Amino acid sequence: MQKTESKYYLQALEEYNELCKEDEDAWDSRIDKTGCYVENMALQLCHAETNDWRQCLGEMAQFRECWQNKGNRDRVSTVDRK
Repeated sequence: MQKTESKYYLQALEEYNELCKEDEDAWDSRIDKTGCYVENMALQLCHAETNDWRQCLGEMAQFRECWQNKGNRDRVSTVDRK
């Protein structure tokens, strides 16, 4: 399956490349360590522009796929609230 790169993905990739040239803050560093920084940024950019998650389903799917492929589901535990 070939990944289609949305305009948000391309914009996020450009921003990520610029960010790599600068000092990262703690938040950016944590997101970068997931291996899904670009996919996360693409999803955020899409939502910021459209203000509707339903219009960002492609970006959401790419983020979810990246998150799973990088093993992030195993490294983040959830806590059941009682």
